Order: sequence, then structure tokens, then C-alpha cells
Amino acid sequence: MPLEILRTDFVARDLLTDLRAGTENSESPVEVWHFGQGWSRPDSKGRWAFGQSAEFQVVTLGGARRFWIECKPYQRLLQDQRVIVTLEGTAIGAFQTESKKFQWYQVDFPDSLDEGVVNLGLRFEHTRSPQEAGHGSDTRRLALRVKRLALVRNSLPPPPEKGALPVVVTREGLRVVQEGRLFINLWSDRPVDRVTFRMKPQLIDAQTPEQTAAVGVSVALRDPEMDAELHRIVAFPGSSEDDLMTLDAGWAQGPLQLVVETGPDMIEITDLVSMGLPVQTQPQLRPPPTTTPPDLIILLLDAARADHCGSAYGYHRDTTPRLDALAREALVFRSVFAQAPYTTCSVSTMFTGVAFGSHGVVGGRDRLSEQETTLAEALRDFGYRTIGVTATPNNSERLGMAQGFDLFEQLWEGTDWMTWIDPMYAAHRIEARVGALEKDEPLFLMAHLVPPHGPYTPPEAFRLWSDENYDGPCDGTDYYVRTIRGHRDNVSPEDLNELVALYDGNLRFCDAAVERILADLEVQGRLEHAIVVVTADHGEAFFEHGHLDHNSTIFDEMLHVPLIVRLPEAFETEGVNLDQLASLEDLTPTLLGLVGANSSSRTTGVDLLSGTRRSGMLLRTAESHGVFGFRSGRWKLIADRQGRLAKLFDLEADEDERTNVILRYPGVVSAMAARWARAESLLPPQLEIVDAGMTDQERDMLRQLGYLDSEPEVQRPVTSRGSGE
Repeated sequence: MPLEILRTDFVARDLLTDLRAGTENSESPVEVWHFGQGWSRPDSKGRWAFGQSAEFQVVTLGGARRFWIECKPYQRLLQDQRVIVTLEGTAIGAFQTESKKFQWYQVDFPDSLDEGVVNLGLRFEHTRSPQEAGHGSDTRRLALRVKRLALVRNSLPPPPEKGALPVVVTREGLRVVQEGRLFINLWSDRPVDRVTFRMKPQLIDAQTPEQTAAVGVSVALRDPEMDAELHRIVAFPGSSEDDLMTLDAGWAQGPLQLVVETGPDMIEITDLVSMGLPVQTQPQLRPPPTTTPPDLIILLLDAARADHCGSAYGYHRDTTPRLDALAREALVFRSVFAQAPYTTCSVSTMFTGVAFGSHGVVGGRDRLSEQETTLAEALRDFGYRTIGVTATPNNSERLGMAQGFDLFEQLWEGTDWMTWIDPMYAAHRIEARVGALEKDEPLFLMAHLVPPHGPYTPPEAFRLWSDENYDGPCDGTDYYVRTIRGHRDNVSPEDLNELVALYDGNLRFCDAAVERILADLEVQGRLEHAIVVVTADHGEAFFEHGHLDHNSTIFDEMLHVPLIVRLPEAFETEGVNLDQLASLEDLTPTLLGLVGANSSSRTTGVDLLSGTRRSGMLLRTAESHGVFGFRSGRWKLIADRQGRLAKLFDLEADEDERTNVILRYPGVVSAMAARWARAESLLPPQLEIVDAGMTDQERDMLRQLGYLDSEPEVQRPVTSRGSGE
């Protein structure tokens, strides 16, 4: 059974980096050099080191004995430059520049470096700013212009500027011509028992096999998601006639990674295959075939972050007593995330089951293509009466979200601002609309409620956690939120506590509306045998990572959402994995599976009740912020606005996403980048999107909801990651 080979990455034992712009290795996501304070951006001549010191980190495979630097001093210094080199903050040597031209200098380490991340630094005795030298207005105190850096073993000279590619793809497989660590990222849709491949030595010049001593090559098969080694062997290519290598995979499924520690001899790896089982699919939880399709109720709470949703999600405040009661008789999925922290993209994903890279609704006024099949369309074709009630212009007919609804009521039409955002008004309208239906018609109801979304101004009866002695500026209004967005230093702990208390009050207010909606449905005979779903389009941030509300980051406070699914008694729920990684993209195929309807051929989500595992998910911020990412169950990889992989978080050890470990796990970075690229490659083609524009009324409504006055727009990054382009 052939394995899917996703990509390969290589880390050399002797390291060289070129600091000149345009020379970086754009083909590999694994960056082993990271430049901290004291460095300029790269240009055609390298980077400036400025200030009293410049710091950088390097991922090394161990064994390096010498540090090389190709540099020249700032030409307007009044004396020769002396540079002290530090390792982990301790001086290990120094050199003095001998020329105004670029030249290599070296400092030996006291001992050979161990494998891992090392912290190096340069300290400068002399600095001078161009302004001080009468040469422009730049006030940075420049010290050194650096072209290249290197770490080498055994007192070797620095590597050549242009060496051979470390890995060459041949017709037979991969040829490795440098010493280092090779990551071969693999994928299998089926459980794998073992992986086999062939490894042959590549002879140099006229050597014969008898003249070449066999050198041991360490090969490990790893599960990159768990960061776990499955099996390791030491192979001796060419030592016998049988060059077939076998590694036990332990019935792993999904991502696998072959890690080869290459030696001084060239080797070739071919014939990668696996032995496994056919794909096993668990039976889906379908209703009994003789029953009428159950009513389907979706209550969408705008900006409800999961970890504030009462006891169902472990929150210390009683914010959602009605949801908690519902959760006690429902499936509570604990690891559900929006792909994007804003409504227009999220609702398009949620109600089509299609990832944003395919449906293409990423701009604030993008209109969903009529060629996409929505959940409402599929259910209407299956015999349902479909009703939509929405309190936000970000889920509107103008943006294409009315597709498939027999009735789509936009609560702002014919009402004032304070009325249409009131969830109790939404409950009143839902009661009237549902009450007008024939009782024997199966119902699909989608209700999008604004609170807990800002403004955080719940009625007094729901301000249960506000401090009665608080006399600061926080009143929860959109005006206040605008004044502090981007200004965390202006917010006192008391102000922030009050803001969160008001948000929690909004949640309690919304929960009361949910209680009324469910009570009305019960009176109308619609609740007992209904599938009831409660979820959110995105979360809400309170400066956990320096940002407020939503739109701007892909950290979990903006993406983690509740998903509560109450099923009628006829459905069997035993064995459902409530901790599985899930996306809002999975809602439509899951619900269609429950009622026995078919999903669109463009669906990219998975049925959460089918036993199918989701390997990962693409992430993005709002169009104006330009941050993209890929998350799995354990890891989250984030690219910066230039498309460079900048952050990796181990969500198992660091659920608050505080420690960037991108240098600590180069193999995981390689595997996650490979999975990211694979996920994008499997997306259906993006459909044509049109800009729906905006009426004056919609502009006013969005401004009242806190939009249109957020952070200034920035240039979109030059990257295809998750953009669908």
C-alpha cells in the first residue's frame, strides 16, 4: 500500500545562514536561526546589528565547535570595532574587525554544543548613529553589518556560499548528499502496521561496494502529532544484499514522519510503502427509518466563548443555567473551534460545511455564492420548512445567507437599534413564526442572537457580577471599547474585571432568551422530539494576547466555541468522542447525517458522529489583519503577515498559548507545514465571490455593533495559506 509522501525537510549539522534579503530558503518551513533584539530587517547587503548587543537563537543538532561571522564594522565609527561573542549570556571569546570590507571572523566554543536551542549574542564596544555622523536622520546606533553566520564542527572553515542541495529528488526516490537530519513527512488514511523502504549507498567516483565501509544510519518512525517515536533502527546501507528496511508503525493513522540521521556518505531512499488495514468507518447515528425527520433547532449565540459558558464548560460563574440544564441531557463537544474569528466567514463555513479557502467568504461584505449548497437548502429539499431569524447584518440576505430559507426574518427591518439586538425580541418573533406552521411539517429553525456580542450593556437584572463599588470608566458601551482597543496599558485591573463581568451579564441575558425560546417550542410541541444545537460563530478576547473582542488573532480565546447537541431519545449516543478536534465546518455534515440527508459533494467538514477523525484545520483572521494558521489536536502553527512560519504552540502543555516552541520542535514544524499544505491541496475549487456592498442602514448597524472603527487595515500577506487563492 503506497504511502502519501507530503514533503521533505532537512537540517544540516554544519549550519550556514545568509542574512541578505532574498537568500533565505523559502522552500523549507523549518527555520533554525531566529533573530531577536538588536537586528534590522534584511536588505541586499545583510542585516545591521545595532545598539549595545544583538541576540539570536540557533537550533543545532550538536557537535558544533566553532562560530563564524562574515561582517564589517559601521564605516563611520571613529575606531576599530571590537565584538564579544556570548553563549547563554556568558562571554566565550572576542574579535576585532580588521577591515572596512566584509571578512570572516571566528570564535571557538569552550565545548562542542549539545543538540537543542542555543542562545548566542554579540556585544559591541562602539556604536554610532548615522544622524550623529551627519549622514541622514537614522538615530539607531549602528555597530556591525552582518552578511553570513555559521556553526561548524571540528574547527572546519565556514561552509561554501553555494553548496549542493542537501536532498535531491530522483526518479527512484530521494538522494541525500549532506550530513544532517532528514524529515520525510508521510500520510496514511488507513491504520498502518509497518512501513518499509529501501536504503542504498551512493558510491563516490570509481569506488566499489567493497571499498566503502558501511556506516550506521539511524532511522526513526515518529507520530508527529503525539511527538512520539514509534520505532527506531540503525541501518547499514550496502552491508548486505537485502537493503529492505522495516519499521513498526503500531497501527498509527494519519500523519507519520520518517526521521533519518544522515552521515558523511550519500544515500538514496526508495520504495516507501506501508502495510495496513482497509479504512474502517463506524456506523453513523441515524434516526430509525420509520420515523418522521426530527425538528432541527440551531441557536447561534454571537461571540460566545466556550470557557465562559457556565458549568457545561467549567466556568466559575453561573452564566448559562438554561444551557447547563440542556447540556446535562446532550452531547457537549469540548474541542470545537471556529476557523476564523469573525461572523461573515464563520457562518458561511458553518452553514455550508465548506472551508473558507473554498467558499471564499473572507471579506466583510463578501456574498456567499449561489452555487454553494447551504444547510437550509439541503433540508428544504429533504422536506423541511425552513425559518431563519437573525439579529446581525453579518448573517443576512444581502450576504447570501438566506439561501434555502422559506422565511428569513432580519430583525432590524422596521425596528430600532435597541429592539433588534434584544434577544427577547428575537424570542418573541420566533414564537410567532413557528406558531404559524402546520404541526406535521418538520421544522428547521436557525436563530442568530446578538448578545453576548458587544455592546456589553445587559439589563440591570443580569449585571450579576459587576462590582457595585466600581466607579471607573468601563460601561461596556461600544464607545468605551473603541477607546481601549489597542491600548491595554490604559485599562486597569478593575476596568478589565468590570468589562468581563458585563460580558458575562450579556451571556446570562442571552441564556434567559434561550430559556424562553425553548419553553415556547415546548408549548408548541416542537421540543421533545427535536435536535437542539447551541453554538457560536467565534469567541471573544479580553487582552489575553494583547487584543480585544474578535477579528484580529487566531488564539483560542477568539476561536473556541461551545457546541451542545441535544438528540431525541431514539438516537444512540454511546461511544461518541466528545473530546475530538472539531470545526464549525463539521456542523452541516453532522446534522445532515443525523436526519438522513446527504451532504454536498463540496463538503470539507466531517460528520462528528461517524467516527471519522479530523486531522487538523485551517485558520485565518479577518481580511484586514492577515494572519493564517493550521491547528491539530495538539499543535498550532501560525504564519506572520509575510507568510513566514513564526509561532508553534504545544496546546497539550500550554493551553493558554504563552510559549512559542517553534525552535524546539523542528520535526513538528516540518510535519505541521506538510499537513497544512495537504489540507489546502484537498480543498474544492473556490467559487466566484462578489462584493455585496453596504447600505447606509447596514453601515450604521455595524458601527453600533463595534465594527468599521477597529484597527486600521494592513496589506494582505503574500501567501496562499488557507486563502483559497
